[in-house]
Order: sequence, then C-alpha cells, then structure tokens
Amino acid sequence: MLNKAMLAALICAITGLTIYEASAAVRFKRFEHCPEGLVSKKTCECHAGSSGRFHFCHAGKVCDTIHGLCHKQSRVQ
Repeated sequence: MLNKAMLAALICAITGLTIYEASAAVRFKRFEHCPEGLVSKKTCECHAGSSGRFHFCHAGKVCDTIHGLCHKQSRVQ
C-alpha cells in the first residue's frame, strides 16, 4: 500500500514539474529581438546568437548580440 502511495506521489511531482516548465512562456511576456547596436524600441530581448540566452534591453542602451548583453552607450570624447 505504501509503495502505491509513493508511486502516485512521484507521478504527481513529475507531472507538476512538467506543467510548470511548459507554462513559462505564458507567465513571462516575450518581446521582439533587439538588433545589434543602439536600441530604439522601448523594450526588446538582446539574444546571444541563436542560443536561448538573453537579457532585456531598453531604449538608449546598446545590444551586444555576441554575448547577449545590454549595456549603456559609452561616451566618446
């Protein structure tokens, strides 16, 4: 009897984790991809090449698509 209860709990846990992962796209709003360089859109996703890694980038910042990072524009003097 205890083995059946443990098996049922394991199945429920695995099912819950699977549903949690699948619902990630619904929970988080996705934005368009940023182009390389200065960002003019209000918010976009700065992706590292074709990988899934990205950072959110806002207008006025620079998107580095090699590393998937967004940083402030450096001042040239």
